[in-house]
Amino acid sequence: MSTARISVNVDSEVKQNAQKILGEIGLDLTTAIDLLLRTIIQEERIPFNLQTEKAYHKATYKEYVKTELEKAKPEAADSNTKWLTHDEVMNKFKTQREARR
Repeated sequence: MSTARISVNVDSEVKQNAQKILGEIGLDLTTAIDLLLRTIIQEERIPFNLQTEKAYHKATYKEYVKTELEKAKPEAADSNTKWLTHDEVMNKFKTQREARR
């Protein structure tokens, strides 16, 4: 197996901090970079999530809604649950908006 040299410029503090953390888990910088490149090849993607702040919040909100819906299932299945009509909900929101003014 032949090797190739890669030259990368990074902030010296970033390099030092990364080397310290990698050392704590038993890796050197060269091995960590090799592992990163091999993972990119194997998975055909960058092996961590890169996204905008907007996308992060959208995903977080989606997870929040999913969790809240799961928590509401027992109440929805209960025959004693009182359901509001669409108009009742909209009026409740209107009242709350007006109270905030």
